Amino acid sequence: MGSDQQWRTAIGHPEDERIVVRGYDLSEMIGKVSFAAMVHLELTGELPGEGAERMIDTLFASFVEHGISPSTTVARFLSASGNPIQTAIAGGLLTFGDIHGGAGEQFAKLMQEAVVEADADGTALADAADALVAEARERRQPLPGYGHPQHSKGDPRSPALLAVADDTGVTGPHITLAREVERALAERIGRRLPLNIDGAMGAIISDLGFDWRLARAFVTTPRAMGLAAHALEELDREGGWRHIPMDEVTYDGEVDRRLP
Repeated sequence: MGSDQQWRTAIGHPEDERIVVRGYDLSEMIGKVSFAAMVHLELTGELPGEGAERMIDTLFASFVEHGISPSTTVARFLSASGNPIQTAIAGGLLTFGDIHGGAGEQFAKLMQEAVVEADADGTALADAADALVAEARERRQPLPGYGHPQHSKGDPRSPALLAVADDTGVTGPHITLAREVERALAERIGRRLPLNIDGAMGAIISDLGFDWRLARAFVTTPRAMGLAAHALEELDREGGWRHIPMDEVTYDGEVDRRLP
């Protein structure tokens, strides 16, 4: 096999007597390195500082559970149909997309590009926020990361997350811009549209230095354990067969057709 056909990785490698992860011996890290720190090491190649480690751990905790939602519903359907728990988890995770649970990716991309552009142009972040809101309003498209259909007064997780970001010193230009956009939105539409958890997460991971393409991993990784809990609860508490109740289904197709 030629060198251009070989698998290459700088992340990890199993050897006869040890497993190497980013240059560290995994056995030596067990019991000393937290899951949050391990994630940072895996994704960036470096162990995090105390503030970044606490922030990642806090992010993970905030995404584990959100009640009956598209992801938990699918996980429960699959569990009730007799599938193994990993199938229920995987099916639930596959529901995360642009509309449900995935807006943090678009938001992180938007914030990262806007911060780079503002820095290059010497534009104040408040002015950059005004421009983002004006452009979105002109296109008549909502900005990702603001408002929540289930939390009319604002996503309660976001202020808590941003408080930890402030406390740990993680807050930087992306969180600052996200807050300025919230201010600009309120001024433009005449009411407050608070940052939701997708927006908070997107801004936080951006200030932590993560690529915006990793945003959904910060949602799906912790949510997997929440889906496991729902899949198991479905097995323990329900009857083992799930379907949409027929009184919630309206058939509006043709009736009484005849074969020729």
